[in-house]
Amino acid sequence: MKLEAPARPASAPRRWRAAALARSTTRPAGPGRIADIRRDPLMSNSFFLMLTTVTAAAAGFLFWILVAHLYPAEEVGRASSLISCVYLLSYFSLFGLSNTLVRHLPTSERPGDETSTAVVTACFGTLLVSGTFVLAVPWLAPQLAFVHSSPLTVVVFLVLAGGAAVNLLTDSVFVAFRSTRYNFAINGVLMGSLKVALPVAFVFAGAMGIFLASGLASAVAAAVSIWVARRKLRLRVRPYFSWRLLRRTIAYSLSNYVACSLNLVPQIVLPLVVLERLGPVPAAVFFIAFQIANLVYCASYAIGDALFAEGSQAKADLRSIARRSGAAMLAVNVPAAAFVMLLAGHILNVFGPEYARGGTTTLLVFALSALGVAFYTWADFLLKVTRQLTASVVSNLVAFAVILGITLAKVDEGLVWAAIAWGIGNVASGVVATAALLLSRRGPLAARRPSRKEAS
Repeated sequence: MKLEAPARPASAPRRWRAAALARSTTRPAGPGRIADIRRDPLMSNSFFLMLTTVTAAAAGFLFWILVAHLYPAEEVGRASSLISCVYLLSYFSLFGLSNTLVRHLPTSERPGDETSTAVVTACFGTLLVSGTFVLAVPWLAPQLAFVHSSPLTVVVFLVLAGGAAVNLLTDSVFVAFRSTRYNFAINGVLMGSLKVALPVAFVFAGAMGIFLASGLASAVAAAVSIWVARRKLRLRVRPYFSWRLLRRTIAYSLSNYVACSLNLVPQIVLPLVVLERLGPVPAAVFFIAFQIANLVYCASYAIGDALFAEGSQAKADLRSIARRSGAAMLAVNVPAAAFVMLLAGHILNVFGPEYARGGTTTLLVFALSALGVAFYTWADFLLKVTRQLTASVVSNLVAFAVILGITLAKVDEGLVWAAIAWGIGNVASGVVATAALLLSRRGPLAARRPSRKEAS
């Protein structure tokens, strides 16, 4: 039996439809498109993630300009290599749980317990992964030996590395719940402001001072993120660990962990290879050029995260999500890469003439590689959302082998070869991932007829 509101006139629906039609035909196209984007979770979350990354990268840009003028280039080279290591070690400390939270929290019956278990695991992971790194520094990177110069520096390093890991994990929580506006407020505005304000306070500490300024900003952001998750998302995040919850998703987590590790290892090894083969000044130039290029790459990473979150929702139309996310990546990356390539020398000159002299060609290649990064990111996230993790591992293994192989063979001939290796490796990985999507029946690119269940 259909219930109708007695006070509603019979002709009202016609009038409402007519009024709606009139509004749609008279409303300006621009605001209408903006409203449509705001209603589309893929586009709105991509927007906030891009805004977060651009804001954080802009703050990082100012941070490194300030650091480049306050500290000697040798100290910048050592600190930039250490910060790159910590950023990637924090990913390793998560054991793939960041992707697992995005994939499973939207349909979880115990999101607070799953988040708490992930946070505790990340803290223990930091002790294991970052602690091992500290012990291995004398053999891996003697130029970073200042990290274990005293017990205090070791403790500070581990605490700040743990803060970076937890901050990355909470970012995934906000992505999973389509609340990326909090990523912008915390990582974009708060953490960015702290990073710009702190370098002046630690000039006396040299390279360790640069690391302290960056690490403290990330640790504060992690603490605020947990508070926001508890207050705004109503997640009961606490010191809690459940092996049963972890065991349910451990296979997915570890497969993602292997794939992400293969992708991230070149990013931690490249600065160290440049540092040891070419010296601290080229390492500083390489790091600045790569950070500028990341301003372009951020669009691909943000849209990829949104693709992953939307594809993990119940009854997601993955083909539509794949098509729209790919188009969005192209629409943003092409003009952004062209802009950086056009102004590469002028941008680097802001940091100092030695950065422009040594890094302009490297930055040009990094900017051109943005299309390869977008290709790889799009295909790899589609593999993850369709649970084709073996293919994801293989595609990342290809990137790992190509990037490190070319770099180790050619970097002695010039810094630009590290950037060339980066671009070729991303394209090769994207080709392998796309081939897997085309060949798989689960992939959004597979040509197949929908089943009766899918059609219904």
